[in-house]
Amino acid sequence: MTQEKTLARLQWEQAVQNDDFAQADKLFFKLKDNGQLDEEIAYVMGIWYRQMQQYSNSVGALGMGLVAKPDSYELYYEAGNTLMEMGMDEAAEKQYRASLALKPGNIDAVYCLGKVLANQDRTEEAREQYCKALQLVGSVEEMIALAVEFSAIEYVDQAIHIYYQALLKEPENFYLYSNIGVELAEQGEYRDAVFCHEKALQMAPDNADIWYNAACTYTLMNEPMRGLLALEKAVTLDSENRNYAMQDPELENLRKHKRFWKLVKG
Repeated sequence: MTQEKTLARLQWEQAVQNDDFAQADKLFFKLKDNGQLDEEIAYVMGIWYRQMQQYSNSVGALGMGLVAKPDSYELYYEAGNTLMEMGMDEAAEKQYRASLALKPGNIDAVYCLGKVLANQDRTEEAREQYCKALQLVGSVEEMIALAVEFSAIEYVDQAIHIYYQALLKEPENFYLYSNIGVELAEQGEYRDAVFCHEKALQMAPDNADIWYNAACTYTLMNEPMRGLLALEKAVTLDSENRNYAMQDPELENLRKHKRFWKLVKG
């Protein structure tokens, strides 16, 4: 009996290595029935089920893992991720809080807790979690992610401040300048926004997204010719921008120009 269980485990590991989901799924239930399921198997399958959009199976697998190892902050965290993806924010919140009770300094769980609170329109509580996460950041990428979330809950000044702090770490990061430009444009500070877009384009002249954002800003500041030139570049670099441009209210002032319709219709 023990040999059969060991063989099933080895077969499951081989299926995972071969990226054979169907076989791994079949063996997962065999391992469960044989009482050989542990937190590692549950963790891997929980994430894999989520990737395959089998959300109920994902929650179930992670729950089985917690039966085997009830003090696993990783399993609680991943259960929260699955529930958030399912749109079950209140249930996800409970899982993230359970994860943080076991490991308070887990920045990913703090960040995700903030997101599910924001999804429930609990803005001040979300901001509190993002501020906690800000004290734990270790990379510019994490700072950018937090700045995006601060902006989403309308703490734009704090978002811009984070971007500037990130620029001190990576002054040649074009993405930072681009995001600052977008934030400034939304605040109506078009001249400063243009400066940031153009600074980003000096570093990444073939980035279609930056050209598109620049086109929006030029248009909003009533410079349609510069807007059309930037849009032409954005469309040339990425034809998907045609679809965005046709529906984008920020480009409304370009629609009276024949050149605009020539660009978006290809």
